[in-house]
Amino acid sequence: MGIEQYIFCFFIYAFLGYLCEVAYCSICQRHLVNRGYLYMPICPIYGFGAILILAVMLPIAHLWYFVLLLGILLTSTLEYLTSYAMELIFHMRWWDYSKRKFNINGRVCLRNSLMFGALVMLVIYGLHPLILSLMNEMSAISLVIIDCILGVGILVDFIFSTIKNINIAKLVSKINQITEDASDKWQALKQNASSKLTETKEYFSNTAIALKLKELIKKYPNLSFRKVGKGKKRLSISEFISKHTDNKEDD
Repeated sequence: MGIEQYIFCFFIYAFLGYLCEVAYCSICQRHLVNRGYLYMPICPIYGFGAILILAVMLPIAHLWYFVLLLGILLTSTLEYLTSYAMELIFHMRWWDYSKRKFNINGRVCLRNSLMFGALVMLVIYGLHPLILSLMNEMSAISLVIIDCILGVGILVDFIFSTIKNINIAKLVSKINQITEDASDKWQALKQNASSKLTETKEYFSNTAIALKLKELIKKYPNLSFRKVGKGKKRLSISEFISKHTDNKEDD
């Protein structure tokens, strides 16, 4: 195949991959799910995967078992590297198979690898002969024009989609930082409050002070603090001591 045919195949399989992703995810989640990274209805990873598969597999298409094994290996490697690269760029994990059996760092899993292997077999022995027949009926000029139009479209789309996702990643990172800072401050406040409460309890546990308070309670059993702040209730001296010493006072 010529370069214009490979580029044309990229867009065809990127579109078909998008349809597969949307159908599979929508069925699993029971509602329509748009799995595209771009605004256009294509998944580039499927396009690149198809080009890789075609370039490697077509010369050995007569060895179906090699096609299956290499298909699983190549598509799984591509998925792993894509996941790793996107996480480096956006600081977000776009898919995670950690909960599935036989996964590698949550980036690839056996089930998906076997499904990709089946798709490779379908492409090499089913879809591609039909697409190749279609391309053979088209002139080279037609393919070049279509490739150029779609190429410009995906380039513009890729720029805007990447800017959008980078901004989202920055926003998520900022929110996460704010949340962590708030959590740290809250923990610091709790530790400070706990320390102050311990000091207060130690202070009121002092023998001399405790004796004076017991004497005060005996003299004025109904003594209480005035209300402080809106909605605050009066607090009796005995309740105050119990709260700050954790000891029940005997009358």
